[in-house]
Amino acid sequence: MRKSGWMLAPLAAAAVLSGCRSTACEDLAAAYADVAQKSQPCVERAPLPAFDAARCEQNLQACGGEDLDQLDAQIECYLRLGTCQPGQQEAFFQNITNCDSNVLSNTCEAAIF
Repeated sequence: MRKSGWMLAPLAAAAVLSGCRSTACEDLAAAYADVAQKSQPCVERAPLPAFDAARCEQNLQACGGEDLDQLDAQIECYLRLGTCQPGQQEAFFQNITNCDSNVLSNTCEAAIF
């Protein structure tokens, strides 16, 4: 039986695209790096703790669907932050605190951080 090329094309595209998808852990690592860069005009050290994306990847299964939704919301919040302006550090750090209000379960947080 001859296989049609039109059937293989979507499978090949899906395989290529799945290799390009980032994970929540990669996205969180990128968001932490973004916050560190945005905070440089105001502070010498990044305001968020060090984050190990590999540890997160190994333990992400400990996070349920609600945790993943909260994590996505936290990432989006971090990425929306503007760059810290000297003299406006308090507002910048309050915005980070607001992003952190997307609370993960204790099990998830302990597993990925």
